[in-house]
Amino acid sequence: MSRSTFKALILAPIAAVALAGVAQAAIVGLSTDTSQLRVGASTINAGPHTSGKPGVAVAAIGLSSYVDFAGLQASVPPVNGVTTINNPSTAPGSHNGMGVFNFAKVSNADLYFGEWSDTADVADGTHTVYYVGDNTGTTVPTTGTATYAVKGISDYANNGILAGTFSANFGSGTLSGSITSASTGYTVDIGSVGISGANIASTTANATATQGASTLASGGSVSGQFFGASAAALAGLVTFGGNSQYDTAFGGTKN
Repeated sequence: MSRSTFKALILAPIAAVALAGVAQAAIVGLSTDTSQLRVGASTINAGPHTSGKPGVAVAAIGLSSYVDFAGLQASVPPVNGVTTINNPSTAPGSHNGMGVFNFAKVSNADLYFGEWSDTADVADGTHTVYYVGDNTGTTVPTTGTATYAVKGISDYANNGILAGTFSANFGSGTLSGSITSASTGYTVDIGSVGISGANIASTTANATATQGASTLASGGSVSGQFFGASAAALAGLVTFGGNSQYDTAFGGTKN
């Protein structure tokens, strides 16, 4: 999708958004840089877009104008499960600043995760990862175990999709696992993560990003949530402080 098309998809219907009292689902999520990108309930309700769905807003179009991910995927179908919208800041004139998106949907859940950067270079200082979904009807077991087939996005242009397995022990309240790029060997290990109700959060910042024998980043923190009945899905972020180029978004479903 061209930058002008993406901008038109979001800006053209804004006049139709002054709809009071539109019912919204319980949309929750997280972005690592809310000055660049925010996630929340979509506000655009025209064309392929629906309000009240998991959505995204970027600074170039106004951080209060959220467009739903489902509508974006309808316009730009995913390739290998990932939708890429490539509108780097080097584009001319009014197209400038929309950035580059790579995002994916978690199976049948109304749940999305991905990354954004201004120039498509994850080391440009703007690399932002995010997830957002509808947590209506979410319940989480307090006993038992489960495994999740998880995918991740971190420098998608070079690493492609990451994949692996996370293991949850609901009795002890812990989550662990890793995701790896089959093409480059880039691996993100979440370390030991705590489970508290539907929330997922590091008790110790011990996530790592490695490639082969080399450690690229360490001391990473994990934050996320479970979604759906009996914690059917999950999504979250791994962040490495000053090494934001290795920040990772992930999502997956229970096996």
